[in-house]
Amino acid sequence: MSGRMNAVAAVSDRDGWMVGDCATSSTGAREGGVSTEHWNGRTWSAQQLALPSAALGGGLLSVSAVNGSNAWAAGWDQISDPAKPGTRPSSHEEGLVAHWNGRAWQRVALPRIGTDWLLNSVTAVGADDVWAVGTVAQGDGNVPLALHYDGHGWTAQRGSTFGGTASAASGDLLGITAHGRDDVWAVGAYRAPGARGSQALVEHWNGRRWARVATPVGSGPLTGAAAAPGGIVAVGSSTDSAGDGYGLRVSGGRAVSLGLPANTATSQYAPWAVGFYAGSVTVVGVVDHPGQALPRPMVLTGRG
Repeated sequence: MSGRMNAVAAVSDRDGWMVGDCATSSTGAREGGVSTEHWNGRTWSAQQLALPSAALGGGLLSVSAVNGSNAWAAGWDQISDPAKPGTRPSSHEEGLVAHWNGRAWQRVALPRIGTDWLLNSVTAVGADDVWAVGTVAQGDGNVPLALHYDGHGWTAQRGSTFGGTASAASGDLLGITAHGRDDVWAVGAYRAPGARGSQALVEHWNGRRWARVATPVGSGPLTGAAAAPGGIVAVGSSTDSAGDGYGLRVSGGRAVSLGLPANTATSQYAPWAVGFYAGSVTVVGVVDHPGQALPRPMVLTGRG
């Protein structure tokens, strides 16, 4: 059996979660449902989220917990399309949100979004205030998507004018974090009409609307964010030819570079997620050395 764990969250040293993908056998066949693991302070125990009957696979990319009986996870299902005579089999992605109620994971009903979309990240501000972000396929590009839970149901916010992005632009939201219900941050990628590449996208929710925060030249797609005093820290890649890892510190409406190391001739690295605690920034991702078959895990630490 093979599988992948994608995210971790904890409410204490005796209560934590890891979430991942649908496991597959050595022949590629689906095995069981979407994998999750729960930590009780002594051992890990497996819990599975069932897949729909039409699903070819799926996974959870993010998890956030309010307490031991209230956790949320977000990701996607790969759904098989109805067969059509004379055409090849096809499928599409649909966003997935699951809720842990202290006993089991349960799928929750979501608004009808489109024919191809997914969720990348979730943050639970409180029992009645949960955000999930992702992307919706639209034409030749994507548009950013945010879903919000108010304690009763989920509503969607999306479109070409989301957070101040221009019409005909392409964008994705890949990470979300929050200080409170009126101070929510989402990060991702944005490509302006006619542009060749994507740049950093930083959005802020003030309790009424999303607004885009300007980012420095050279900041590329951002994949992860963490709450920090006055704003966030975020990581991703630069837009230079070396594809260096990139980090931002956003505070007071301004975004400045964290000054992460540049790639070298002997190693190249890619940040994916970031954490902030007591003034210290921790960045995790992978590093690739010439001659090694696969990238290896990487951790960077510094002051933020």
